[in-house]
Amino acid sequence: MKIKKTYLEVLVFLAVYLFAIYMWTLPFQDNNVPYGEWDAVSHWELADFIAQRDRTFVYLPPFLDYSYGNDNRFRPHTLWYHPPFHTDMAIISAFAQDRMVPIYFTNAVFASSILISIFFVIRKLFGFLPAILSSFMLTFSIRDIMPYLWGQWPERFGYAFIPLILYCFYMYFTTYTKDKNKPLYLYLMGVLLAVGLMIHPLSFFHSLVGLFVLGVALLIKLRKIPFNWKHIGIAAALFLILFAVFPYQTGNVFKTFSREQELDESKIVFSRLFKWSFDPEKFSGSVPAAYFSFKDMHGTWTLPFLLIGIFALALRRQNKDIFLLAWLVSLYLVLHRDVIGKIELLHRSLSATAHIFVPITVVGVFLIISFIKIPKTYKLFLKYSFGILIVALTLTYNMPQAYSTLDKAYDSPIIRLNPAQIEVSEWLKDNIDENENVSVIGPPSQIMQKAWWMASYSHRVSHYFEGFLIWGTFEENREETIKNHLLNDYLVFDYTDIAMLSDRSFVERWLEFEKQNMGNHTLLYNKDNIRVYKYEAS
Repeated sequence: MKIKKTYLEVLVFLAVYLFAIYMWTLPFQDNNVPYGEWDAVSHWELADFIAQRDRTFVYLPPFLDYSYGNDNRFRPHTLWYHPPFHTDMAIISAFAQDRMVPIYFTNAVFASSILISIFFVIRKLFGFLPAILSSFMLTFSIRDIMPYLWGQWPERFGYAFIPLILYCFYMYFTTYTKDKNKPLYLYLMGVLLAVGLMIHPLSFFHSLVGLFVLGVALLIKLRKIPFNWKHIGIAAALFLILFAVFPYQTGNVFKTFSREQELDESKIVFSRLFKWSFDPEKFSGSVPAAYFSFKDMHGTWTLPFLLIGIFALALRRQNKDIFLLAWLVSLYLVLHRDVIGKIELLHRSLSATAHIFVPITVVGVFLIISFIKIPKTYKLFLKYSFGILIVALTLTYNMPQAYSTLDKAYDSPIIRLNPAQIEVSEWLKDNIDENENVSVIGPPSQIMQKAWWMASYSHRVSHYFEGFLIWGTFEENREETIKNHLLNDYLVFDYTDIAMLSDRSFVERWLEFEKQNMGNHTLLYNKDNIRVYKYEAS
């Protein structure tokens, strides 16, 4: 029985994609405890809260309002993200009856969907082999993996819409004539733009710049303007209908990105116009220096192929070549918007580089072969030989780092919650009113992130009380400040991580504080070296 070529291609892609899912789920295959930086905390708790309450919401519950009450600049104290992304995760979590794995698995599928959109677009324009190799290389893209691990979840999913939006516009533009056209592509573009805005505004901004550059490039190349009031009107109507569904969140997007930002011309370094990346020192402490390195993120071996690819595309200049080049130019413009004073989420745009660098690298390799005048049989041999070479280089230089990064992500016991901390968090959620505050006493900087996760897991407001123990700010009016701060508080003394901390003096101060201050207050919970008190204000 002869298997259709299309079926084989689908099977090969599924094999690549399922392997990507396997890799990207490594961080929680053996440890089903939430992880990630501060962004991950916010996204997980939004999805988890909806799943636990079995409903979405407009106004923030107390524990979210405490941390994010002003994040919606258009309408404070309301949800600052469009609801669909987190609601999708919540639905999966609710059906699966699990608080962690379904949310993280859904996020892995969303984040890796860039492999699907790149495969679809590149296959349509350049064929199966460049498409599957592009998806294969993106499986090991550290510039995608690192933000995915940190917790920039909606942004990762949002980037998957950019190639699809550009492709829809490209198809409408290139196939348009007065007698024959394909308006469906324009309608899909309008829908995808609106959905992209709901997922993350940064991908929407990237898409707009990409559409502008691609439109100008195709106008110059084809010398025509596809203009039809009916088509434009329907596409705009579809966009506006979806655009208006969540006015508070959409208003926040425009309020945030239209803010006036002071432009310090003395700090503008025009030499950066000749660089793709940024100065790592400006992001020290928040983003590792390796994130800004082409060598560390893409691999030095890809650079010659990338440059050859750009040159080959510019030399041939077919419509589909213009598509990739325009996308590349638009990304360059987005990455240099700081020159005109637009710095909102600037360094995050760097994580979109692999999505265009990789296809150009792969397509460029095959364009070289097309320029060589040899018999077709030899060209086919060279084509597959280069394909095998790309796979071998990727497996040798890119896969080990990607696998190690994912496999060892957040595997330290002082980063993820331990069973005792999860149990007390569940107890707080079940036994403490959501309007009352919980203070975690004395978490040092090494485990401060755990206090955030405990607040997230318990769905309770959480002030952090470390200042009264290790800072000098409150020495003069310590008693008064404690009294005012602790009114109706519940205090959590967590000693479970003490064995991993080397500063014994800190532990002694912590124990002394409990001894001196908690004697007259009600002990509600005492299990596994964690105690919870009800602070009775005098």
